[in-house]
Amino acid sequence: MSTAIIFLLVLTALVFVHELGHFLAARLFKIRVDEFAIGFPPRIFSFVWGATRYAVNLLPLGGYVRIYGEGQEDERTPDSILSKPRWQQAVVLVAGVTFNVLFAWLLISFSFMLGTRASADAMPPSLVHDPVLTVVMIAPGSPAQKAELKEGDEILSITNGKTLLATSTLSVAAAQGVIASATDKVEMTVKHYGVNRKEYEVKSYSIKPIEGIVSNKKALGISMDMIAEIKAGFFTGLYYGARQTYYLTENVAIGLYQFLASAVMGQASLSAVSGPVGIAGVVGQSAAAGLSSLLVIAAVISANLAVINLVPFPALDGGRLVVVIIEAIIRREINPKIIQWINGVGFLLLILLMVVITVKDVWALVS
Repeated sequence: MSTAIIFLLVLTALVFVHELGHFLAARLFKIRVDEFAIGFPPRIFSFVWGATRYAVNLLPLGGYVRIYGEGQEDERTPDSILSKPRWQQAVVLVAGVTFNVLFAWLLISFSFMLGTRASADAMPPSLVHDPVLTVVMIAPGSPAQKAELKEGDEILSITNGKTLLATSTLSVAAAQGVIASATDKVEMTVKHYGVNRKEYEVKSYSIKPIEGIVSNKKALGISMDMIAEIKAGFFTGLYYGARQTYYLTENVAIGLYQFLASAVMGQASLSAVSGPVGIAGVVGQSAAAGLSSLLVIAAVISANLAVINLVPFPALDGGRLVVVIIEAIIRREINPKIIQWINGVGFLLLILLMVVITVKDVWALVS
């Protein structure tokens, strides 16, 4: 129950920030906003302030801003979005994404100020404390996964029978060299933490590297990084928070592009995608690990929302932005009925995708 509540609070905050971006941009250009709502109807309560009705609705998986001029029955008045220059319409559409990225920046910055764990390579030595070689990713079906090595395990020692690495001699490059030069199995000792990092156990693994995971060398199917405790002051935290947000957003965009490209080729797998159920589980684990971890995962979700919303798909901000760009090029409006029909179909497809992913997440939990 606590996981669900925390997830809904995080989701509500992210949706509020996104819709706030649309709202403020619209009001900046004196565009009328009829409703600012968190959640979907039925309505729990609402109030009117100025020309806008502010509402909290029962279904908490989303939200919306109803901007005058987007409805088929809306008239062309001076305060309609359709009466404004198309560059202003584009700014309103992009504002939600922009606010999600800015929110991710603030969340990551505050996590640095509170103290968090991050890659030592991305931070200056003055902010890095106690770096540890850590497993950060395990490839599906790899020897590491079959041996039940876990993401987050801290490597205490690793040997191939000829070379032994421990404590100060551990590094990503050195560990990769030990694995690649192994003639048989690699022996590893790791520290495995519980969810809140207050309890841990030391485990030993004997894993045989294989070829084919990484070109031209043997591998276990793991990615490693030197993870350290990071703590920064206010301005330093803001600066490095901006850097990390840039890299995070870039990686999310590249990952989404690769997934969509593989989907077009018929090679994509839904196992790499999580819906509300899967995300709620990650949020719950992060909350148990501490506030800074929760801030970081919320920042990751916010960056994902920003990138996904820019995809040129009907019903998303990116799809609506494409319409504005086309209208600017042809210098006339596309029939609103056609746009609403396309957006309606796009919305239904998104709902269908969400249902499929949710069923997949639930099945993974019970199976």
